[in-house]
Amino acid sequence: MSANLASSREQNNQLASVSPWRQRFKWTVYALLFFDFILYFIQDAESARYTLNAHSTLFEYARAYVTSIDVAAWFALIILFELETYVLIGRTWTGGTKWAVHGLRLLCYVTILHTSFAYDVTLHQFQNPRPLPAAADVCAYTDGDWSFLRNREYTDLEAGNCSDIGAGPDFYEIGGDAVITDRAGLREGLILAWTDLAESVVWLLVVFVTELAVRLKRSAFANGAILTLLLHFKVSLYVLILAIAFYWGSKQQYFYLWDELIWVFGFLLIDWNIRDWRSERPAGPIRPLEYAK
Repeated sequence: MSANLASSREQNNQLASVSPWRQRFKWTVYALLFFDFILYFIQDAESARYTLNAHSTLFEYARAYVTSIDVAAWFALIILFELETYVLIGRTWTGGTKWAVHGLRLLCYVTILHTSFAYDVTLHQFQNPRPLPAAADVCAYTDGDWSFLRNREYTDLEAGNCSDIGAGPDFYEIGGDAVITDRAGLREGLILAWTDLAESVVWLLVVFVTELAVRLKRSAFANGAILTLLLHFKVSLYVLILAIAFYWGSKQQYFYLWDELIWVFGFLLIDWNIRDWRSERPAGPIRPLEYAK
């Protein structure tokens, strides 16, 4: 009992030692990440008008809303990491809480892997477009429900705008969704599809390294040198993510640039927690966390 009491007091002292400005900054970043989810959902709903119809399958709906689903899973994960590395230091999940948390974590990882799969499907679509009959411009396709894709943006094809977008004679249908693009748009879309897939894989590595660092820290085999190496490796992953983000920014996709910056800040906060946890580890055994009775 005395050991647990000492552990609890030391944990409370550690939490109290964090400056108020850091706490305000942390929860401001988390609030921005939640706001990010709202913005992505609105954006996905807008794009879904061009790719979904009354006959769309559940998988097609999931693919249309893949970004907002992915962001929701990442947000849940980062909150779990915050609980483990700051709020509940010195405690561990047990009983029903343990299984609920593990179930939520598994669902998040399945969702994130689905996102990577969806990006791979999109890449395959750009690698295998369906060539359309040659035309001088896209005005030849205004008699249907075609939309023109360029730089992630969809434009309804109408008689009033068809002569101003898309340069012939080569046009392609992407993914069988009545979405058309020209040769330049196809090349651009292929590059963006590759960066989407690469960014998704790099973020998977980030969360894997974070999980490894947290598990090592909670175990009896914690090694400061290994943990430092893992955190340094994560810095190289952040650099790669930011390189992709600034490429998107160069394409005037400022929202995606902003999104990547906020998420990097979010995981840097988790790294900050782990670093402080390393230097101020609570004494005594790790205490169980159960449902309140």
